[in-house]
Order: sequence, then C-alpha cells, then structure tokens
Amino acid sequence: MPGENPFSTRFVRPGAIPYRFSPERDLTRLLDRFQQIGRTGQIVCPHGGGKSTLLADLVRLWEQNGERVTVFELHDGQRRLPVHLVGLLRDTPTTLIAVDGYEQLNWCARRALRRFCRRRQIGLIVTSHRSMGIPDLARCAPSLALLEQLVRGLLPDGSPQIDCESVRRAFHRHAGNVREVLFELYDLYEAGATDRATTAEENITDSSLEKSPGPTRPTP
Repeated sequence: MPGENPFSTRFVRPGAIPYRFSPERDLTRLLDRFQQIGRTGQIVCPHGGGKSTLLADLVRLWEQNGERVTVFELHDGQRRLPVHLVGLLRDTPTTLIAVDGYEQLNWCARRALRRFCRRRQIGLIVTSHRSMGIPDLARCAPSLALLEQLVRGLLPDGSPQIDCESVRRAFHRHAGNVREVLFELYDLYEAGATDRATTAEENITDSSLEKSPGPTRPTP
C-alpha cells in the first residue's frame, strides 16, 4: 500500500522478513546441526532478539523438505500445552513439534512433552529466553550492524531515510530488543510523515497565494 509505514506489524512480524544471520551461520547449517544433535534443540535469545523470526524461517524450510510440523505459540502464563495434544497429532500426522515460548510451560509439561516426542520419534525444536536443558541449535545475539541492515531492507527506495544515529540510540535505549526498536522507528516514521505532509500542504498554500490575482479595482 503506497505510503504505508514500512515498520507496520505486517512487514515486521515473524515470517514476514527473513532472519538476518551473521556471516558464519545460515539456515542450511542449522538444519544439518539439528540432525546432528538428535532432532531436539533449542533457540535461545533475549526478548525481541529474533528467535520467533528464526523459528518461522526454519519451519518454512522444514516443510519444504517434507517435514510435517506442528507449531505451538505460547504466551505469558500459558503453562500447559493443549490437553488434546495426542488427538491433535493423531489427526494431523507430525514429524516435528515447534514450541515458541517453551519457558512458559511448567516443569511437568516440559518433561511430558519431551517424553512424548522421544517415544513417538518426533523432532522437537523450542525457543526460549534462557537455556532449558536442551542441546543448543542456535543462540541469537542482536547486533547494531544487523539491525541497520534490517532497517535498510525495510525502508522503500526513495523514502526519507531514518538516520543511523536514530537507529543507534533506539538500539541502546532498548538494550538490543529489536522488537521494541522497530516500534520506536514506527513512531519516528509516522512523525516524519506528518511533518512532510504539513510541509507539503504549506507549500501548496504558499504557491496558491503567489499565483492568485490581487483584488481588482472597481470600474468607475
């Protein structure tokens, strides 16, 4: 949509943009590592660091490779998986379970899920803000350089640029939380769009005044 804020949710939600890797890591290597560690792994990352985005990219690639993935997105206070889990997986054949927000589960639920996957030979990939005693698949560490790369990719060609200093300040202000940085950049972009619209309107008004004829003198 022309003129839409490039930092809107639909442009930055997990899966909408690819995860930005450091040069030494890519999706193919992570898929190989997942096999090497026994098809059970965790993605550990601080808040807003991109773990959900990375998981979405991996799930998409697994499905392209023939995996049947069941994804659970857990939120604050959600301590258990659905009670109909066994029936769900029976009705929808699954080779891999992905749990985004694994640390939300209580200890008993985590143990039951891992036992369930082992018995049925189902792969398990989880995301968490801290280590949960599962082999590491990846640990995310957001960097200012990768954030700047992300911002450049989001801004459309010819759009007013958000300067690097604004990105840097936002990155440090939010301690590397990329999600919060993008929220702030959304507001900055909106403020800039309002200023540009106001300036354009003022220019149109000034131009109209310059072109309008002065008052006519009545004919005697």
